[in-house]
Amino acid sequence: MQKTQGSVRFAFSAISLFILANAFMGIGGGINDTIFNNYIAATFKISPVARGVLEFPRETPGFLIIFLIGFLYFLGDLRVSIIATFLCSVSLVGLGYFAPSFALLILWTAFYNTGTHLNMVLTSSIGMELSKENSYGKTLGLIGSVSTAATVIGYFIVMVGFKFLNFSFKIAYLVAAMMYVFAAIFLMPIKMPNVRNHKGLKFVIKKDYWLYYVLSIFFGARKQIFITFAPWVLIKIFRQPVSNFALVGIICSILGIGFRNIIGRLIDKLGEKKVLTFDAIVIFLICIGYAMTENIKIKSLALGLAYACYIIDNLMFATSMARSTYIKKIIKHPDDLTPTLSTGTSMDHAVSMSLPMLSGFLWNKFGYEYVFLLAALFALGNLYFVRKIEI
Repeated sequence: MQKTQGSVRFAFSAISLFILANAFMGIGGGINDTIFNNYIAATFKISPVARGVLEFPRETPGFLIIFLIGFLYFLGDLRVSIIATFLCSVSLVGLGYFAPSFALLILWTAFYNTGTHLNMVLTSSIGMELSKENSYGKTLGLIGSVSTAATVIGYFIVMVGFKFLNFSFKIAYLVAAMMYVFAAIFLMPIKMPNVRNHKGLKFVIKKDYWLYYVLSIFFGARKQIFITFAPWVLIKIFRQPVSNFALVGIICSILGIGFRNIIGRLIDKLGEKKVLTFDAIVIFLICIGYAMTENIKIKSLALGLAYACYIIDNLMFATSMARSTYIKKIIKHPDDLTPTLSTGTSMDHAVSMSLPMLSGFLWNKFGYEYVFLLAALFALGNLYFVRKIEI
């Protein structure tokens, strides 16, 4: 009995440390997300073309994540996460203090996004390893909720710092870098349960996991259309200012704190198939909503619909946890988990890097509504494959 109680205390201690680490990552990431575009605009005076060029190194680490995880596999998930977190910290210092040229800006940006993309995969795998069986969704939901809440703290640090404390970009980046240092400090004492010796390289692409790969590809398409084109509807069609986006960002984050927890619990209670079915149907309706806005004659009503679609669209990203818990449940060997998650991330980003060209052509040639009609077709395709989940 004592042994059982001790193991429960150990598990609670480990997951608590991991949640705290993710909270500090959320603060650091929130600071960077808030100031990055203003920083490069004020410091480098770059053109829209150059801003587009910068997106390539920002997305490339996600595409290469299968190789990064594979080559670092021998270190184990936790060590790689600690290295990735320190890499984020060093990169933010580099962005703030050692980026006198656009080339160095690209370099530090690539390093930072390498760290964040590694932790994107490792947060799911480590979180589920530290979780009790049949509570994977609840655990990932809690981690996501805390991280989202911490991101809001990052927003407020920027708002208060620049408005009342005479923050410069350098100071803001130094504060963000320190948040990642604190995150790494909380990661270091964690002892992973059921630690296995990882030897050599590890790349996993198996026929048994084909459905997970397909769902990752559809998620990449859905994600990129939201990230790239949903804001442009509000900016280009409805002429919304930056201040409105900041307010909507805070609203989305605050709502997301509770929503992620709810989705996590629903995954455990209802299963991945029902949650992802709900996601696909909602995304389909949202895409139709975006496409309809131009046909609504009352502009205030059209704008309200566009903002509602944007906020709900943002919240529905929480359902991506169900893909991670799905692969955790069907995995053939425990050592396949992290490499398979990384494969899915690479496939997701392969779509993310290529789809904007087609979508941009549709917008210019036929109108923005056709981008979202295409996205609605992707949502239906996603729904078709989600219904093939058998757990």
